[in-house]
Amino acid sequence: MPTRPGAEPRGRSSEGATPPALSAEAHRILAYASAIGPEFDFGLLVDAMGSDEEALAEQLERLVQRGVLSERAGGERFAFTEEGFRAGIYRSLTESRLRVLHRKIAEVLERREPDPSPAVLSELGRHFFLGKIPEKSYEYNRRAAAAARAAQETDVAIHHLERAAVDLAALGGDRREERAEIAETLGDLCYSASRFRAADRYYEEALGQIGGTEPRFRARLLLARAEVARENLDSDAAAAGAGQALTLFEAAGDRVGVAQSYRLLGRIAFQQGVYREALDESMRALESLPEGADSSVIGQLSIDIGNAFAMLGEEVRPVAIEWYERAVKRLRASHAQVDLTRALHNLGVAVGEDRPQDGLEYLREAREVAEAAHDARALGRALLSGVEMRLTLGQVEEAERDNEQAGRLLEQLADSLGLEQVEATRGLIAERAGRWEEAEVAYERAAEMARANHIVADEAEARFYLARLRYKTRDLDGARTAFRQATELQVTELSPRLARAYALLERDLAADGASSGGAERSDAGVPTVRGGRGL
Repeated sequence: MPTRPGAEPRGRSSEGATPPALSAEAHRILAYASAIGPEFDFGLLVDAMGSDEEALAEQLERLVQRGVLSERAGGERFAFTEEGFRAGIYRSLTESRLRVLHRKIAEVLERREPDPSPAVLSELGRHFFLGKIPEKSYEYNRRAAAAARAAQETDVAIHHLERAAVDLAALGGDRREERAEIAETLGDLCYSASRFRAADRYYEEALGQIGGTEPRFRARLLLARAEVARENLDSDAAAAGAGQALTLFEAAGDRVGVAQSYRLLGRIAFQQGVYREALDESMRALESLPEGADSSVIGQLSIDIGNAFAMLGEEVRPVAIEWYERAVKRLRASHAQVDLTRALHNLGVAVGEDRPQDGLEYLREAREVAEAAHDARALGRALLSGVEMRLTLGQVEEAERDNEQAGRLLEQLADSLGLEQVEATRGLIAERAGRWEEAEVAYERAAEMARANHIVADEAEARFYLARLRYKTRDLDGARTAFRQATELQVTELSPRLARAYALLERDLAADGASSGGAERSDAGVPTVRGGRGL
């Protein structure tokens, strides 16, 4: 078996970096072995070196006895006992020597593995790349990237495609279309890993390669950049890019492209809190699709339509749940794991409004799918949505645990929208626990973060929670100020589920300190669960 991809040393280790005195032959053996990796097959080493098996076995035996190498069970595989020692050997070799070693190892591995597994493809890509054979390196790194992508190993796929891009430049000739395709795929991979700045850079690079040619390709890239802009909360740039893509797709007669453009316009409207417009755009997208359209595309649109219905009031929540269930069915059939996570998440949030225990079960499944898809952001968001349901069930400690874990995950991804929601739920938890000052700070911070993110619905909710909390603590002036801000932000239109709580608080503020004996006072009971705006 080959070693893991990318095993060449990247930095100096403090352990075992100084090699013991070695014979010239031992140093030659270890030079080849260090280039193969931390572990190596005996047969591969024999063939790469062109050595006699018995003589090489004797040399390896001596190195095992000296503690430089260890022998794995079966005697066909060896490993360096210290990575620092291997790194020292590798770094002692000249660039020209390394090029020769990697080339010979690659050629032998290619002969030994005519039908390479994904792990062997990765090694072939690595050795041909370091052996400076761009034709072979390009081929195997492209194949290794495709295999890694199919296995949802995003970082590995990016690593191999970046090498393939270097090889393509070395091959010369007019390869602009290939370069654009690689740049687009790298953009897609970075986008799926929530690396939006890198994704946008690759999409821009791809646009530069194709220029004004290939209108469908150009439209696809414009739409991808618009999606990145939406993720970065730049609604103007997102809408402009989606509009440009729509025009190009319509001119090309690409109905799927037209549908995807309308879908993005709907997602932008949803992000801005204009839910009826979001629903209209999503319906246009669905109507634009040709017969027999891909199940995953219909599944994505079903999520968006469900999201819009979920925000239009509790009376249409069953309709939202139906759309989410359709999405789950479609996406399970198409094995679209990332979108399936979204569908399960949003289904869990909608169901959890009335049946929090069932909602938590859907969210648990969403986390499992997200983990299998290596989608850290979806994992954090699903944890976060479960916090609100745990509060409803009175599981305050579990809610606080999950909220902080979600915060750590989303902080690593610099997910500003997710972190704003963490602050809002932090306020709900603190309010439930009677930690009034902590709750007030969290709500204020959430409101400011939502304002910075231009998410009006979230700011309106945070201002409302702040008003309710201040009324509860008898800060009536502060409560009126926050309530007025929530009203100006149209909180009941953006969050219809808060309409009843809003009416109660409005009544109590008008009464200005009326009797607290009523059963429906706004300061009674558990804080309202925020609900879900969908992913």
